[in-house]
Amino acid sequence: MVRKLLIAGIVTILVCVLGIGGVLIYERYRLTWPSGDGHEELLGLSDGGTFFNDPATTRGEPARTMERINRIQLKIQEENERVADAGGPYVKAVLLMPLTVARDAASAITLSQIEHALQGTYTALIRANQETVFGDHGKVRLQLLLANQGSRQDADRIVDKVLEVSEEEHPLVGVLGLGSSVPNTEKVVRRLGTAGIPMVSAITSADSLTALPLFWSVSPSNIQYARALRHYLDHRKTLKSAIVVHDDNHDPYTNSLFAAYNKELRGYLKQPPVSYVGATIDRKAAPNLFGTVVMNICIAVTLKKNPLDTVLYAGRGADFADFAKALKDRQCKATPLTVLAAATGFASTDVYVPTLKEGNVSVVYATSADSEGWQSGVTGQPAGFQDFLKAYRHHGFGLPDLRDGMAIAHHDELAVLAMVARMGPAVPRAADIPPQFGNLQLAHVVRGASGELSFPTEEGGRAVGRMIPVKQLNSPVLEHMPAGFEPYRVVSAVTR
Repeated sequence: MVRKLLIAGIVTILVCVLGIGGVLIYERYRLTWPSGDGHEELLGLSDGGTFFNDPATTRGEPARTMERINRIQLKIQEENERVADAGGPYVKAVLLMPLTVARDAASAITLSQIEHALQGTYTALIRANQETVFGDHGKVRLQLLLANQGSRQDADRIVDKVLEVSEEEHPLVGVLGLGSSVPNTEKVVRRLGTAGIPMVSAITSADSLTALPLFWSVSPSNIQYARALRHYLDHRKTLKSAIVVHDDNHDPYTNSLFAAYNKELRGYLKQPPVSYVGATIDRKAAPNLFGTVVMNICIAVTLKKNPLDTVLYAGRGADFADFAKALKDRQCKATPLTVLAAATGFASTDVYVPTLKEGNVSVVYATSADSEGWQSGVTGQPAGFQDFLKAYRHHGFGLPDLRDGMAIAHHDELAVLAMVARMGPAVPRAADIPPQFGNLQLAHVVRGASGELSFPTEEGGRAVGRMIPVKQLNSPVLEHMPAGFEPYRVVSAVTR
């Protein structure tokens, strides 16, 4: 009896050990997992065939947007399979960004912006693999994997998974995307940099990311955005007294934009800054709803000396709805105000135009692309824009989807990585990529949709060779500007 019990005990222990081992192995190799934070998102890796968005969980336009996102993912999967079946050399890139939004909380990137980012990425992938505009595609092609870090931009497990995709014959040569400049972004950039993985970002503008190891960005930095707004104000001349409204959260984007305003626009700052507590990512308190902010604005517009006419908004688009409503309801709305902002994707706030008009508010913003102006041939149209536009429309993507700049920015980041991947060994590895960024000049500038991009060492990984458009919500032209006004041009510090 004792012998039987002993054998049964040993068998039970072995079963448990094997079971636990099996679970650990499964967990290690599982490519997707639930976010587990109450936001009900599916995180992880996909070659395009695993969908992160389930249209059945919602209805209306969000469901339709999810369906379109999934169709683009399938197109990416088809291209990945075509590259693998072609028999030639290929390397891997990973698009790491939020590909889902939180169920019941604000997200830094909307579903529509995710769709547009994938449109631009897919357009660049096909161009890189089938044309020679971004280097000889016959030398080496690209496979693209999708890594959804979710609306909170997971920085730990997702990076571990990304680092596992590299293979001896098909190495990982770079990570794209990086989402918005939230607190986890810098953590991801530092981890990937330490692991020796080059990164090319689309929309990360926080100055705290500039000059980090192995990080390049096609997005203007916040300091560059602030210079573009100063360029605008210097030419407009009718706006003279500004106040900064900034998010009080620890947020790299809003914090560095606040600092950039204070540095570059200090000649216009006549009132001390006012703050609110935003609700976009990892908020530390309930949103203030801008009540105190608007009261201070109304006091400032009545001052005899330097009466307020301009608000510099250092906040996220997701908080702008509350700000617009507060401005509409302010007691001093008989006095017109101009709000200045800066970001890729800020055009999406045009849904608040009726509220802003009722509040006697106009909004001007610096951004990374001007698809509408460039389509009409305005001064500063990038040399590569029309070729991009032709390829983009060939895939059935709509012109209105270009307005927020997400497709253009994500197209250009993949174009940059494709170009440098073709400038080294026949099958490059991650370590072969960084030295080639210095060679993206003269005959080898990247003819992107947003400009002829190069990356001088002194710019800390930020692209030059582009303009920063300044746009006005609900207006095809900038009002009150002199004839011949041209947007701020980003050039190397050596030539400034």
